[in-house]
Amino acid sequence: MGSQARIIDLTLPLSLRTTPCTIYPGDPPLRITSHAAVEKDGYAVHDLHLGTHTGTHVDAPAHFIKGGRTTDRIGPEELRGLALVVDLTQGGTVELEDRRKVEWKDLEQAWEASAREKASANLSERVESGDYSMLLVHTGWSTSRYPPSSSSNGSFDPSTFFSHPYFASSIAQRLTSPSSKIRLFGCDTPNPDETPYNGEGGADGYAFHEVLLGGDGLIAENLTELAELRKADPGGNWIVNMIPLKIEGVDGSPIRAFAHPRGVS
Repeated sequence: MGSQARIIDLTLPLSLRTTPCTIYPGDPPLRITSHAAVEKDGYAVHDLHLGTHTGTHVDAPAHFIKGGRTTDRIGPEELRGLALVVDLTQGGTVELEDRRKVEWKDLEQAWEASAREKASANLSERVESGDYSMLLVHTGWSTSRYPPSSSSNGSFDPSTFFSHPYFASSIAQRLTSPSSKIRLFGCDTPNPDETPYNGEGGADGYAFHEVLLGGDGLIAENLTELAELRKADPGGNWIVNMIPLKIEGVDGSPIRAFAHPRGVS
């Protein structure tokens, strides 16, 4: 038998221990309760309650666009593709302080800093090449701020978690322009827009969502392990799969996201 292909899981677990404090403020809570148990009933079933944007998930256009496509109308081929991965934590080109707005030039600088070959150093050319359908951005938030990460007093601080970097709407405009072939933008933060929390942030509203989803694009949030993809292959030779539930008429769904090397099915 041949060696097994490497698969990298990009999904945060849905857990009563870690997920509730990371749910977007105001969204439905996560509840997982036992409905039937093997000891009592001879089989196990759990009762699951959650919002459509809980944990690692995908946003359908209907999340912000009236009449936009719902999750069940997104074809599987749109949720599987070759991905460009930008790691903002490498190369020292971008300082990711709290609530930092990330611009397109920041993505370009980070891509160039970690490119092994000069020929692959131009991010814009890659976006327009037609070879890639996804652009994924690693900020480090899923590892440095996600529970069980702790604040200085030893407890999780949601105000720190929700002070994540966010992305300028001009990035969404570039990705939805006629020259771009990118269909899905993904990040390791809970929101590509700035998240208002305790009276801070939110001045730009939901501009990134409105532009990208308004262009019939897709957004994946709360991804993890993106740095592993960029570290293993800076050239962008990973096929990424984002598998949602096929629920009729809804605006998003939790997903199981994973990646495998190009050429391996």
